[in-house]
Parts: sequence; C-alpha cells; structure tokens
Amino acid sequence: MAKKEKNINEGVSNFVSAFFDGVKKNTANRFLAQAKKKGLPKDAIDIMNTIKKDRERLDSLLKKYSK
Repeated sequence: MAKKEKNINEGVSNFVSAFFDGVKKNTANRFLAQAKKKGLPKDAIDIMNTIKKDRERLDSLLKKYSK
C-alpha cells in the first residue's frame, strides 16, 4: 500500500510542478508581449528574449541531470 501511495504522491507532485512551470512560461510571454506593446526598445526586448531562452536551456539541463 505504501508503494501505491508513493506513486500517487509523485504523480500529483509532477502534475503540480508542470502546472506551475506552464504558468511561469505564460507569465514571461505576457511580460514580453506587454513590453513590445508599450514600445520598449528593441535591444531591451532582445535581451529579455535571450534571458528567457537561457532560462529554458538551463531548466532543460537541470531536468536532464536530476534523473
């Protein structure tokens, strides 16, 4: 029974983690869209996009090596 409970807890934890990762990505996308809409200079938006891509690459590497 403990093994089944552990599997359920891991499944819920993974779901919650994936949900909040999605929220985080959508928030970053919204901020970028607002910055473009409000006329932030292109070089600033380019830096924001670079940071976003770097964060995604880092998250991918952390996920890869945490297994």
